[in-house]
Amino acid sequence: MKRFLAIFLVGVMAAGCSSEKVSADRLEEARQVAKDNATLNAQLYRAANPRFTGDYNIVSRSDDGQTSTCPQGDGWAQVSIMKVDGKAVDKTVLLCSTYSTSVGCYREEDFNKNPNLSKLNSGCSSEVPFPIPVLKK
Repeated sequence: MKRFLAIFLVGVMAAGCSSEKVSADRLEEARQVAKDNATLNAQLYRAANPRFTGDYNIVSRSDDGQTSTCPQGDGWAQVSIMKVDGKAVDKTVLLCSTYSTSVGCYREEDFNKNPNLSKLNSGCSSEVPFPIPVLKK
């Protein structure tokens, strides 16, 4: 019984990195949840940052690491907070967590300068839960 339990737990832990493919519908659902979560984190970042006013819009993308064999992705999505005034564009690019409001967002420059963070933004992460939880304010 202990051996069965150990094998079962290893299987559950590896489920996020399995070579089994999810359906296109399931992948699209995961991408939408990731994008919505990153948008929420960007909204929280914008609200907490005095530099941004209500005139700044948020443009989100989903996690580019999400695939049919890794529907949870790497846990990071690129988000732009921008304001357009005529030909002048004020744009800040963020990397926002797709699964945690506690992790939140980082300015892209800061994220890329931090070796512990920058290595997280690629490939498939077994640390990101699947299914991706829907975040709430």
